[in-house]
Amino acid sequence: MPQRGNWKNWFEFIFSCIGCLVGLGNIWRFPYLCYRNGGGAFLIPYFFFMVVCSLPMFLLEMSYAQYSNLGPGRVWICCPLFKGVWYGMIILTGIVSIYYNVIIAWTLYYLVMSFNSVLPWSTCDNYWNTVFCYHRSKVQVDVVNSSTFNASIEVGTGHYQNQFLVSPSNHSNEMHPTLFGGNGSNVTFMTHFKGKTSTEEFWEWKVLQLTPGIENIGIVRWELMLCLLVAWLAVFLSLIKGIKSSGKVMYVAATVPYVLLLVLLIRGATLPGAWDGFKYYIVPRWVELKSVTVWGDAAVQILYSTGIGWGGIATLASYNNFNNNIQRDALVLPIIDAVTSLFAGCVIFVNLGHMAYKTDVPIETVVSQGPGLAFMVYPEALSHLPIPQLWSVLFFLMLFTVGIDSQIVHVQTLTSALQDSFPKYMLKRTMSLTLVLCVTLFALGLGCVTQGGVYVLQIFDWYCASVSVMFLSLIECLVMAWVYGAKRLSNDIKMMIGKPIFPLWRIFWMFITPLTMVLVWGFNLASLKPVTYGNTAYPSWAIGIGWIVALVSCIPLPVGFLFQIKSVPGSFLQRMNVSVRPTAQWIPVKYKTIEVELDNIAHAFETEQMITTE
Repeated sequence: MPQRGNWKNWFEFIFSCIGCLVGLGNIWRFPYLCYRNGGGAFLIPYFFFMVVCSLPMFLLEMSYAQYSNLGPGRVWICCPLFKGVWYGMIILTGIVSIYYNVIIAWTLYYLVMSFNSVLPWSTCDNYWNTVFCYHRSKVQVDVVNSSTFNASIEVGTGHYQNQFLVSPSNHSNEMHPTLFGGNGSNVTFMTHFKGKTSTEEFWEWKVLQLTPGIENIGIVRWELMLCLLVAWLAVFLSLIKGIKSSGKVMYVAATVPYVLLLVLLIRGATLPGAWDGFKYYIVPRWVELKSVTVWGDAAVQILYSTGIGWGGIATLASYNNFNNNIQRDALVLPIIDAVTSLFAGCVIFVNLGHMAYKTDVPIETVVSQGPGLAFMVYPEALSHLPIPQLWSVLFFLMLFTVGIDSQIVHVQTLTSALQDSFPKYMLKRTMSLTLVLCVTLFALGLGCVTQGGVYVLQIFDWYCASVSVMFLSLIECLVMAWVYGAKRLSNDIKMMIGKPIFPLWRIFWMFITPLTMVLVWGFNLASLKPVTYGNTAYPSWAIGIGWIVALVSCIPLPVGFLFQIKSVPGSFLQRMNVSVRPTAQWIPVKYKTIEVELDNIAHAFETEQMITTE
């Protein structure tokens, strides 16, 4: 039987893990949460939950995968009764893979648009702009806040002038336009509307061509479809030879973002207003630590950021050499992830500080999170820099590399799961398997590149991460600590690294970490609200689909439980007793290697005997 193989060296594993951990959330979610939840004070709960949750879970996931040389698709043989936990992780990763590459396609679109002589999101004189468009500058904002300003649009075949009467006390840019026309026509109406920046209109009316709601999905945006195709092509080429090719790609994909972030930080730090933005981001506001929400946000962010419960870390660790020091890796990698988030926040806020200085607006009025930060606020900040095209190219190239290496790990998790489940048929067909997966996921993602596709993507992202991933992580921790046994797991790690692990790890696995995760999961569910996109509410049927998405990765748990009990003979107690024990195939990978070598020797001997006989 063909073998899975291993990383060529330790650095391939480390860079792959960094690529998995450092994703788009580090760039567009952590900085916002840090600023909103007390600035530098937010780091106290953040690092607290890293110690009590992320570090123990990181070591736990890497240990059983490295010990067995198996990923989520087969590692369940350590406790067959709970095979559904790992199958749920695979389903969860598959769902995320569908829409994550759509976000990468958006970054590619912006990257291409950044090569225009004038950044298309920096002006209001494009064909997609409306009369309510404005570009933030010191002069325009003063006008919007105190007086009137003129804009022109094409309505049908007539050319109209609009005069927007804005109340000086109106800080939300709510406008009451009076439309009057020329060329013999005279049309007047009053409406109540919020002004949008040129970057907002570029995002909504040019990139997405946004429909009013999910009820109207619209047509496929062919430009985004092409970008999605390029993104999937990049993933396929990176995984064309499995870990042999992805390990080399990660050297570049995991390091380039740091270089680009450093360049953007140096440039931003030299601009007026940068220091104000940095202080706004990092200066501690200790009073915020009294809020339960701050601690809840910190716990949720660190658990999602370190990739616990998705299966990616376990997959990467399954290709390690048996004696790799995973205790060292489990301590180092989450810290790298946290420092990267903090570093990315500095890059974001020094440039937002400069934009606030240039436009003479409070920085809190422009801060956002998620796609709003990456595709509206930050591009607007870059448009205020000298040579804005250069900095836009660097920023979106950085986003692309940050996203693509995480997506590579997502797909690698799926391919490894299938190869572990069907090694006889799949291990020799890595390229074909990867191609089929990429084409399938590309086709499934086409719904997210329609004019209303962002509404679909929002449902996936809202419910997928909020419910299932933490539940699966909690069950995984309980199963490995109490069913497989924390002591047995500790002995497995001792066998791999050649020395006993810190006794505190077992206390974390058995008590502190699962209790903390129960509290965090409860907080997350209590704070979960029906999905929205901006101010757009979803119909009840769409919310129902969201809950189906949330629960579909949890369904394998009871199904796997029932299937396992049914497949074992004996009484119920006998079946339970057998089902919670590791199967005969659960052996250290080093013994498997010896077994394979003996099989090869036996096969060679049999072949020699046949030749001699003939």
